[in-house]
Amino acid sequence: MKGIKILHFADVHFDTPFSEGGNEFSQKRKEDIRETFSNILEKAKNENVKIILIPGDFFDNTTLTKTTLEFIKRKLEEVKPVRVFISPGNHDPFNEKSFYSIIEWPSNVHIFKEEFEKIHIEELNCNVFGKAFTQNHIKQSMLKEFLNKYNLKEYSEINIMVLHGDINDKAAENDYNPISLEEIGNSYIDYLALGHRHSFSGIRRERDTYFAYSGNPEGRGFDETGEKGVIIGEVFKGYVDLKFNPICKRRYYTINLDITDAKDYEDICNKINTRINFEDKKNNLYKIILIGEISDHFIINIEVLKQKIIGSFYYVKIEDNTEIRINYENLSKEVSIKGIYTKNMLNAIENEKDKLKKEKLYKALKVGIQSLTEREVKVE
Repeated sequence: MKGIKILHFADVHFDTPFSEGGNEFSQKRKEDIRETFSNILEKAKNENVKIILIPGDFFDNTTLTKTTLEFIKRKLEEVKPVRVFISPGNHDPFNEKSFYSIIEWPSNVHIFKEEFEKIHIEELNCNVFGKAFTQNHIKQSMLKEFLNKYNLKEYSEINIMVLHGDINDKAAENDYNPISLEEIGNSYIDYLALGHRHSFSGIRRERDTYFAYSGNPEGRGFDETGEKGVIIGEVFKGYVDLKFNPICKRRYYTINLDITDAKDYEDICNKINTRINFEDKKNNLYKIILIGEISDHFIINIEVLKQKIIGSFYYVKIEDNTEIRINYENLSKEVSIKGIYTKNMLNAIENEKDKLKKEKLYKALKVGIQSLTEREVKVE
């Protein structure tokens, strides 16, 4: 049987607030998402995709603007004759208050609603199934309803499903359509396009059903790092030929940078420039976590350091997790508050027999020295 070229992406979250970086940063990132969305649809047209699958969290109901909604509608209209199937998720549930129900969508777009529905596409010899979240939380598996309603053993066509949900084992519960691997395997769907998780899952298989999370096409924070993209390829009866395709405009990176023995800000800047090349700094978003041991004479001021490097980055955030390099034995001999404190703490540590209490005393010693050295106090 001839295959069907599909493109699967999810969790776009149009008009995410991006509040961390201020209003100008927020507007830029919102535009980045629009550009990535346009690139996805252009890819669908260029690669002769027949079906686009969008399993939920397409936008956030509470923050979506009319301008963005009109933009989405116009771009989906332009992708004709490609068929687009959307199953609303927990952030954009289908109900009388949602944007799904208050505008007229292009004729090539189908929004799944509160009941499981089958859309038959004669010219492709396939069925597309789907169902929407109708509220923010769905605590029971939607696939149970599907298994009670349809028996795909009797279907000769290619069967595809688009669904928002969170795969879990039989005993676990969650608020986001907790579907199990057993239910997926019993569905006899040829490909299940999933949304909700923001990382690519790999193309997986449970019995005769292939399934995947595409992840989101554009990261939205430092908890969504690395490459982001879409799934594209062909679905056949009984097998798939699908691949992950990176497409994001910008990537989030978290970097642990060891600055042990750095003497000043210039040393730190040199280490940053060695670690991250110019083009990456200009195009991506970085959280740099400073680690290692430095002299107690060098007190790092994050704002000073940030001002020295911010011009070479599209966006950078810095955290200081360094520790002071101290010879406690030498310090305990000083005639100073730090010396007296260190001497008393070292005696307490030496006399303590309990291992756990000894570790706590050592941490207290480090925190005390941090405080007395006018550094930011870090308590784990």
